[in-house]
Amino acid sequence: MTKLEFSEEAKKTLNFLEKAYPQADFVVWDLAPLIPQMHYWRKNMVFVECDPIAVEPVAESLSGKFKGAVVYAGARKPRLEFKQPESTLTFVVVGRDAKVKLGVDGKHAKIEKCLVDLLYYARNEYLPITLFDVLDLWRSVFESRDSFDLHFNEFYRYASRRYLGWFVSVFVAAVLKKEHPGVDSRHLAQGKKNLELVKLVENLES
Repeated sequence: MTKLEFSEEAKKTLNFLEKAYPQADFVVWDLAPLIPQMHYWRKNMVFVECDPIAVEPVAESLSGKFKGAVVYAGARKPRLEFKQPESTLTFVVVGRDAKVKLGVDGKHAKIEKCLVDLLYYARNEYLPITLFDVLDLWRSVFESRDSFDLHFNEFYRYASRRYLGWFVSVFVAAVLKKEHPGVDSRHLAQGKKNLELVKLVENLES
């Protein structure tokens, strides 16, 4: 199911923002449909993508509208902006080029984009979610292909735009280890070569 069914929190957020900023273009998604595949993460996050110049006012609006929310915001790098005690909801507001909707279906992100963006945020330590949490999610998604109709080529292309294409190849080679439906065998071969290079470097350092 490339088109994910996001939570009521995400839908209410989008509805609020479209009324508050009728001229702006938003992409909204959250972790709700992915949390069942995450063994160690249970807290929802709502991601809001908008024009970079709108990031700060949107973050302030969300903090005012949803009392008690934690808000991370940044045109390029989300950082903690608003934190309330006993928070019940977390927003991540980031900038995007409104004209480019790669990995987006309508006003929501596809699963391919969600997975890659989460890895990007975790790797750079922008959010409290860890690499372990995200890789656990990746493994679950690849192992439950009947539940998630992941389009691997689209997944890889978006990862390459995030400079993470190499990691996708390494991941599939290390985790899948063999042919897998929807995964081009060339990615497995390239991933194995990349893993061998990593091992060579490790041996040089020892």
